Amino acid sequence: MHISNPGPGEHAGFRKLVNAEIRPSGSRTSAWDDFPLILDPENSAWTLVAVADDGAVVAGMAALIRDFTTNCGRISVAGLGSVVTHPDYRGQGLSRSLQDEMMARLQRHNVPLAVLWTDQPEIYAGRGFATAGWEYHVVIRELDLPGSMGLRPYEASDAAAVAALYRTHAWRTVRQDGDDARLYAMPGTRGLVATDGEGQVTAACFCGKGADFPDYVTEWSGPVEAMLPLLGAVRDRGWAHTVLVPPGGELMVDALASRGAGWFAAASGQWCVLDAVRLADAARTAGIDPPSGADAVDWLGRVDGDGLPRPGALHVAVWGFDSV
Repeated sequence: MHISNPGPGEHAGFRKLVNAEIRPSGSRTSAWDDFPLILDPENSAWTLVAVADDGAVVAGMAALIRDFTTNCGRISVAGLGSVVTHPDYRGQGLSRSLQDEMMARLQRHNVPLAVLWTDQPEIYAGRGFATAGWEYHVVIRELDLPGSMGLRPYEASDAAAVAALYRTHAWRTVRQDGDDARLYAMPGTRGLVATDGEGQVTAACFCGKGADFPDYVTEWSGPVEAMLPLLGAVRDRGWAHTVLVPPGGELMVDALASRGAGWFAAASGQWCVLDAVRLADAARTAGIDPPSGADAVDWLGRVDGDGLPRPGALHVAVWGFDSV
């Protein structure tokens, strides 16, 4: 048994294993449909596999590294995902070995922050991850929202215009060339855009993320007043009834709450600080007093017992398409 970056055949074996073991029940999409960036063969440098003596891939995981714009400037973040082990090889510590190796590589490459998403946070608590950060979930099911005639389904030719709107968010992932178009085109994802009198896209929203985020507006971009008719339209079509709003989108929360929407705050993920010194330097450069240690909650904040966000020193917005 050895752990390494996969060759082409091993990467195909890894994707097959992910598809077989950790897909939602009844999913009509493949794992690489829903996670086209992290599972791309071009991301093999940040993919690790455990290979048995007979050459079979029996476990693996991947990381997608992107910069995020934050209140402390641009911060490199590793999203960890597709952690999988073949049933016949579970209980042998392969997952732990893969994660230890991945975290060591991230530290060597000066990536100061890692995040993952799991329904078993207790497993990762012993590996340095803590439930931290915050995001808003706003329910629009019964909301009175304005209508508009200038709405149409998203088309592939809209990708550049929609990506430009996404870049107006102060806090977001800095996507690489081509990322946006691939994310917007995921099978099972539905998009709607608003246009002006000249046909220019002025706002956009997307519902779902392949088989993930059912009933959610996963990403939205554009002025709040232009977004309200879009949200009403996707709600009326039955595409989504809840809007994900990351930190920095409080104007949207306020606009919807003023119309009677209910909302709740939730942690944005399981976070691990890999290099507190690097984060502290970035915070000081931005004029922010950093925490004294590497506690993820001190850095990312939390949702308190009353269900309210309690920000930390670092504000990071993870839009739905950017979770892995």
